[in-house]
Amino acid sequence: MPSNIIFIGGIHGVGKSTICQNICRVLNIEYLSASELLKWKDINDDINNKKVKDIHFTQNRLIAGLTKATQNGHYYLLDGHFCLLNEKDEVEKVSIDVFKQINPIAFGLILGNITEIKTRLDLRDNKNYDFGLLERLQNNELDYAKEVSLALKVPLYIEECNDAMTLSNHLSKICN
Repeated sequence: MPSNIIFIGGIHGVGKSTICQNICRVLNIEYLSASELLKWKDINDDINNKKVKDIHFTQNRLIAGLTKATQNGHYYLLDGHFCLLNEKDEVEKVSIDVFKQINPIAFGLILGNITEIKTRLDLRDNKNYDFGLLERLQNNELDYAKEVSLALKVPLYIEECNDAMTLSNHLSKICN
């Protein structure tokens, strides 16, 4: 896998996709979505369902899709997750081996206000999300992002969703 991938994590509904697409426009790099690479809509009857039946299987699909979509000499911003919800609604860490295979040059983590995230998700997915579960998911995402960053010796930039320009500034130094 090329070592020109920046991995941006954050929970569902925090605004990752919008922020990542804006950063990609500013930095003139390519945007990749983990959901699109692993073809979430092909393996899940309800694309708004956030529960992952087999995290190992989906992450293998992600790596295969990423391998096909990337090439040396180009920078990519990959929008994904450090932690996911399994089918029992439990927070589960994505294996560190997945991050080793992604081989990122930097990590970013986007955090947000849980009340705002819950409202956004409830409206978007027409479901009632549990505030405590979303809060637990974001806290686990933060803790695990730090752990993965340290283990792989890759820098981690943590920003609030309303301060994405700071993240863009950090990443511009890496891509230039």
